[in-house]
Amino acid sequence: MGAAAWTPPADAAERRTADGPAAGSAARFAVISPRDLAASGRIKAGPRGGVGAIPPELEIADIPDRAGTTRPSAPRGANERDDPARAPHGTLRPKTSSVLAGFRGFTDTGVRPPDPIVAAGPDHVVVAVNSSWAVYTKSGTTVFDTTAFGWFLPVLEKVPNGDLVPYDPQVAYDQFRGRWILLYSATDTTSESFLLVSVSSSSDPTGPWFSWALPGDVNGTVPSGNFSDFPALGYDDTAIYVATNQFRYADHGFDYARLRVLAKDALYAGAPTPAWSDFWNLQDPVSGANVHSVRPVRTFGSPGVEYLVGNSPFATRTFVTLWSVAGAGTETPSLSGADVPVTASAAPPRANQQGGSPGTSGCPTPCLIDTGIGVIASAVYRNGSVWLAHTVADQSGAYSRARYARIGIASKSVLEDASFGADGCWYFFPAIAVDAGDNLSMVFGRSCTDAFAGVGLTVRSIADDTLEPSVILKDGLASYVVPVGNGEVVNRWGDFFGAASDPSDPGKIWVFGEYADVSERWSTWIAETAVAFAGGSCAADDMSLCLSDGRFRAAASWKKADGSTGSGQAVPITGDTGYFWFFDASNIEIVAKVLDGCGVNGRFWVFLGGLTNLEVTLTVTDTQANAARTYVNAPGAPFAPVQDTSALPCP
Repeated sequence: MGAAAWTPPADAAERRTADGPAAGSAARFAVISPRDLAASGRIKAGPRGGVGAIPPELEIADIPDRAGTTRPSAPRGANERDDPARAPHGTLRPKTSSVLAGFRGFTDTGVRPPDPIVAAGPDHVVVAVNSSWAVYTKSGTTVFDTTAFGWFLPVLEKVPNGDLVPYDPQVAYDQFRGRWILLYSATDTTSESFLLVSVSSSSDPTGPWFSWALPGDVNGTVPSGNFSDFPALGYDDTAIYVATNQFRYADHGFDYARLRVLAKDALYAGAPTPAWSDFWNLQDPVSGANVHSVRPVRTFGSPGVEYLVGNSPFATRTFVTLWSVAGAGTETPSLSGADVPVTASAAPPRANQQGGSPGTSGCPTPCLIDTGIGVIASAVYRNGSVWLAHTVADQSGAYSRARYARIGIASKSVLEDASFGADGCWYFFPAIAVDAGDNLSMVFGRSCTDAFAGVGLTVRSIADDTLEPSVILKDGLASYVVPVGNGEVVNRWGDFFGAASDPSDPGKIWVFGEYADVSERWSTWIAETAVAFAGGSCAADDMSLCLSDGRFRAAASWKKADGSTGSGQAVPITGDTGYFWFFDASNIEIVAKVLDGCGVNGRFWVFLGGLTNLEVTLTVTDTQANAARTYVNAPGAPFAPVQDTSALPCP
């Protein structure tokens, strides 16, 4: 059943993979700032009918297996990796993961499930749930929080039904331009559908934002007769990408997947009428079957295209489709796709919990926790690979596992593939982030026959390709049996958790997940994590210098007087020296060198020189000792040379 023995049909490369592109634009626009919103009294506003309800879960049935589809790289269960933390006599503590900070986020808002998602910027962490979103300092202080309805009210007031409830949040920090991106969906499922988009005007999330209500029921400008659901947000250095599942107004049946491409320049300039390009009716390039739940990646580096990934639509998932968008921001973008064989998997079972899951009205015993249908809900491009995560069934079908895979872009093949879990437990809704050194962090929900639903974490360091024993970031506190209304009879937990790289420290990852609180309520937990181990972990990329045989990572960021920010582009010169450019590859801005002074004074030395008067933050990280030293050049001041002969301690 190996991939090498299988070749696609001869006509696969010629088969149409989507309709489009079609151009569109819209003019429902507002400028919103946290300060003005608080002054208006609308910061906690909700629909006139009360807190409101998000639309019911719209499931998409698997297509029965058929002949001629892409064959797997390995049989089901071949990638299973048991969690050592759950082994009776196994290793109980991870070797390399480090939880640096943790604090509680939103508690139950009355809107269920929460769907927690997170992004990290230079100084803040932004989190969102189905009802609300908030800004925190990195030490856990709440700076600003609002209902999603109150935030988008200035644009919702411009649509016929201004009481639409925003749901399915997405949030990201665009490290290329130093902007925050916030996305919600809103629909009445009968006649109106909108994608609610906000982008910050700077790297400061407490400043003004530009916001739009973009129609979700058109392809280009042509009415489609369907509404948008389950939006997925990605970006690269050129554009913002929003993929959605489209369901028919008439009967709420699934129609097709759509991708909307939005050029950054107009959005970030606050254009009242931004333009987009739509692709719709996305299909598996081999079988021609309709696909769903396609996920654009969060891009780090400059691969030249934007990648998207989607799971197989068949009952036995033997491949993922790797899509690429070329020409984003032009009048003629193009979309192409290719299937990549992976270890076979199946949709996950629902999860039990400590004490069982007693039934309640509308949900008979056992009222199990819904773990979804196994869609890819987290994807990142970094250092020549696309990394993805989703929930799968274990080989027996009794338990669910958190699965991640790494696809090599050059080879179009799977480089890593692991399904993480343990008998007696259910692992679900994993989200991943990858640091500059290719170290992976994966957050997930977990319940067991002896544990309530909590938030777990595992990591994989570049020095050891095995997932570490899990750590529980936040234990569940009680049983959770809350079947959501709208005619549903399942105990919904949501669709995803969140994980995000920290742009101010390439070795740190922020994660955000949901746990069962007391009294049948949910709460959320935010944590800052890192991967630390013996040996240099630095892997060079566009924004990181790796010095002294990979032991030290140097990364620089800049900030202009107008508040715009960005990351320095790294260029190595020798094993211990390199430089950064900011705006032009021929214009050197900062030169960095790390020397071994251990034999002289027991310290590593850092030398910096610059040709700029911008505000610059440069961090040198000892990846072996998990220690760092940060240097800041004040805005408007000529860069002061650094000769720090006491920078970092030697072993």
